[in-house]
Amino acid sequence: MRQLVSSMGKSMKKYTLPFLVLFLSSLTIACKKEKSPELEITVLNSSNEPARNVWVRTSIPGTESDPREVAAKVIDSVVTDNFGKAFFEFDNTILIRVDAYRSPDNILDSISVLLETKRLRGSEDNYYERSMRIP
Repeated sequence: MRQLVSSMGKSMKKYTLPFLVLFLSSLTIACKKEKSPELEITVLNSSNEPARNVWVRTSIPGTESDPREVAAKVIDSVVTDNFGKAFFEFDNTILIRVDAYRSPDNILDSISVLLETKRLRGSEDNYYERSMRIP
């Protein structure tokens, strides 16, 4: 009987470490949450200084002719602050077009940006930074 209990104890010890490692790794995976993308656009002038009061507009390429196809949160426009920055938040992965302009008819620069939703730990941010240059 003593030998049976002793062999059971050894086999339990043999499986305890792998079980503990598996359990702890599942905890770290469970702590990751989907984070929506955020975008910071910095607009600079030809002297490499922040461009203040420039309109920055986001849209989805190919939907300019019929913007009703796009959710209202995707089409947005903001004026740059004193540091030449404009900020945007999105709910999901998206490919967007960003235009910088002084008037709607006068686009100064355009870029396309792919923003992805990511699984990150609680304190990590899903933050994208891009810059644009205007004349």
